[in-house]
Amino acid sequence: MEQELEKGLVLSTSHPFSILKAGFEQKPELGSEVETAMRGVLTQLNPSDPGARMGFGGAYEWIMAIACCVTGIQTVPGGHSEKGFDLLQYGNNLQGLWSLKSSAQAKPAGEIRLKNKMSSSNSLKSNSPSYETPTVFIAPYLPGITYFDPTTARGYASRIEQNDEAVTIKATLTRQFAVDNPGCVIPFHAPENPGSANQVWQLDVVTSILTSGTYPNLGPIMADMKKNAATVQYLKQQFESGNIDKETLSKLLNNLGV
Repeated sequence: MEQELEKGLVLSTSHPFSILKAGFEQKPELGSEVETAMRGVLTQLNPSDPGARMGFGGAYEWIMAIACCVTGIQTVPGGHSEKGFDLLQYGNNLQGLWSLKSSAQAKPAGEIRLKNKMSSSNSLKSNSPSYETPTVFIAPYLPGITYFDPTTARGYASRIEQNDEAVTIKATLTRQFAVDNPGCVIPFHAPENPGSANQVWQLDVVTSILTSGTYPNLGPIMADMKKNAATVQYLKQQFESGNIDKETLSKLLNNLGV
């Protein structure tokens, strides 16, 4: 028999997420700035591209860490080595704050990967909770930035699924949790992915290195490389969307010298 799903959960006023929520309420412009910053990320990185997805998630982590600091929560991104905690709270000591799962999908579809498993030997055979890390969800289909603690929302936690590769939760379930528990939600409009980002973020890193003045052979070509990379990405999108045919694509690429 499935456990009943929680409704009306309330966090204490001293809870870090409550402090963050109060900060958004006291400074309405903070939410606008966070949204604008996230839109800026989506002009540079397309999370639909597997190669850009990690950069997208990392950028959102930094934005949220900075927003936390503005509201008085001393926080830094923890990185992928921090046992599931993407944000770390610091002060007298470092402690995990919460994991952050970001999406730019317009509608809830599929599953959200909460935790990767390194091997099948990590698969839990019992019915004990497989995931207990407090998690913040950000997505356009949610009514706001949503805090979910599986140790207090046991009914929802019981719907978390796992296999030999990952621990997951259905995206639709996160939206239902947010609707059922507005006390765990900061009203916010997360931006949707426009799908138009044509920047190659790895190239930006390489460019910053090679244009430092110590690469007389590699450095001078970087401006043309960046321009051509952006054009190639744009032409690829046009071809895949059916706006140009293969012959036209080939001619345009030849003109670039690719």
